[in-house]
Amino acid sequence: MKNPSEHFSDSLFFESEILPTVKFSVVIPVKDEESYITRTLKSFSEQVDLSGNALDFEKFEVLVLANNCTDNSVAFIKNFQAQHPAINIYLEEITLSPKNSNIGYVRRKLMECANSRLRKNDGGIILTTDGDTVVSPDWIAQTEYEIDNGAEAVGGRILLSENELAGLDECTLLHHLKDEKYHLLIAELEGQIMNSNVDPSPRHHQHFNGSFAITTDCYTKSGGVPAVEHLEDCAFFEKLESIDAKIRHSHRVFVHTSARCVGRAAVGLSYQLNVWKNLRNTNEKYFVESCDSIFERLNQKRSLMTLWESENLSSEEFHYRIKKIIPEIKEDEEIYNSFVTALYFGDWFQKVIKLKQLSTKERFPAVHIDTAILDLQFRLQKDKNQNFSQISVL
Repeated sequence: MKNPSEHFSDSLFFESEILPTVKFSVVIPVKDEESYITRTLKSFSEQVDLSGNALDFEKFEVLVLANNCTDNSVAFIKNFQAQHPAINIYLEEITLSPKNSNIGYVRRKLMECANSRLRKNDGGIILTTDGDTVVSPDWIAQTEYEIDNGAEAVGGRILLSENELAGLDECTLLHHLKDEKYHLLIAELEGQIMNSNVDPSPRHHQHFNGSFAITTDCYTKSGGVPAVEHLEDCAFFEKLESIDAKIRHSHRVFVHTSARCVGRAAVGLSYQLNVWKNLRNTNEKYFVESCDSIFERLNQKRSLMTLWESENLSSEEFHYRIKKIIPEIKEDEEIYNSFVTALYFGDWFQKVIKLKQLSTKERFPAVHIDTAILDLQFRLQKDKNQNFSQISVL
């Protein structure tokens, strides 16, 4: 068992050289997942291509990093390896100091390791999931399909496992389903407004580490996962947006994950499920951003993108046009300078948002989620061909 330094990613899986045939490197952080890990690994023994034929095991590897485990996770992983010698599953067991024993640190080091390994093969695709998650049989193949069709990163649909979903109490289940519906409606509205060739409808709202993939070229360009203790997937998504990465939210790629209310991270899905569970005891209502707020926010972003695509704008013309888009924006010459010099729209957009004197949410009060759902449905009702799941089970 290793007790690594701050820069241990270079030595992770050092004894297991990547095969020259590997195009996909899957990374899975594991901490006390004895109840789930065998099912997670089994889903990789059942991978198929888009025609339904068994996927060649030599095309992918699975890097499992077991950190600070106190249960039988490691024994179960070793047992699975012994029973499936044809699959390239590699295990590293480590002990981390309290400073680094967080999911953000572990995931970052794992993805750095996968990137380094794949670059020995002239690049490939890094995929990540969790130790309590079962990937779909064509998870790898569908991810490759999205990359081949122009995406640089792919967020898969993360669904709660059906048997655990049925075991949730009524209050938790109700709020979860409403939350899913709300965010899927927002995703569809965003798809209509932004009109992205890479991320068209049908699309969803998830870009989290239960199902995420990225090319090595894009990963290297981004500088990697930011150094945060948790919500590293959200921080990474913001970073990718800042470099205009081509991100696809695909319904073709999906996984099923656990519905436990006590998770391994300080915040995340299990944390949110627990919050909804406790709403029953506090009689609090679930308020969210309003449809009007979302609609204005997305339209402002679309208008700013159109402005960004304009050429040879004088400072005077620029300020006139941006003031029409965001009347409340703070007067600042730096905003024009950054418009001229920024390499990416996403980077410039993040700077613009910081200069807004009032956020869209502040000008539009939060509303009950039921109201928001009805308003979003009304906004989208002109589209009669909506094709997306509104619940967590396919």
